[in-house]
Amino acid sequence: MAYEILLVGIGGFIGANLRYLVSGAIPRINEIPAGTLAVNTIGSFVLAVLTFTSLEGTLRYMISIGMLGSFTTFSTFAYESFRLLDEGENKHFLMNIGLNLLLCLFAVFLAHVLVR
Repeated sequence: MAYEILLVGIGGFIGANLRYLVSGAIPRINEIPAGTLAVNTIGSFVLAVLTFTSLEGTLRYMISIGMLGSFTTFSTFAYESFRLLDEGENKHFLMNIGLNLLLCLFAVFLAHVLVR
């Protein structure tokens, strides 16, 4: 059990730093937080590939739970969406929610098609 917790922690460290680098390198596009959109879409694709290929064993703890768990961020997505709404950016609020849902679902679909 302690070994799995260590792997999740190592993966979390890697994923959090990757998210910081990726989301920080991508600027907002028309008020849409594109960095968060990018990490969530990439993370959805990678997690779907790993899931559809039945990743097992210790790598599952480190990559799926630790790394991708800290690379993707629902809480930041929710906060940024709320902030757009609070600032009266209703169109961008809806676009941000729609783009995150559609692109993440498309990433999972794409992974499913590629892995089959």
